[in-house]
Amino acid sequence: MCAAVNTGTVCLYGIGPGQQASLFVQSYTVSSGFNNTGMVVDENGRTITARYDDRRSEITVEGVANASNIPALGATLSFTVKTASAYPAGSASVSFSGVITKVDDRGSSKGFVTVSLTAESFEEITY
Repeated sequence: MCAAVNTGTVCLYGIGPGQQASLFVQSYTVSSGFNNTGMVVDENGRTITARYDDRRSEITVEGVANASNIPALGATLSFTVKTASAYPAGSASVSFSGVITKVDDRGSSKGFVTVSLTAESFEEITY
């Protein structure tokens, strides 16, 4: 394998090898937001107070299966992302750790078996 040649502005590229056992990871998506929000409006319907609590992150990892044993529902999923978009313990981080809440398995007569793992993490829970 030859080394990549980069020209121009340096940008983040790829996923990184060895992220998940039993999968060749093809993509991931991280979504973070607040699990608890509250707003107060005045007599004219304008928002005058907004409160945001309990950061929550969700990750979906998609890959091609290279073994029949994939991570199970309820198992802990740890994954390193390229940007500080996950919020373990309430601070922005490249390290996601949470519990697997959904597993999708897709097979095809003319394709490889693909698996999607979805996990969620809350700032006050240690995984």
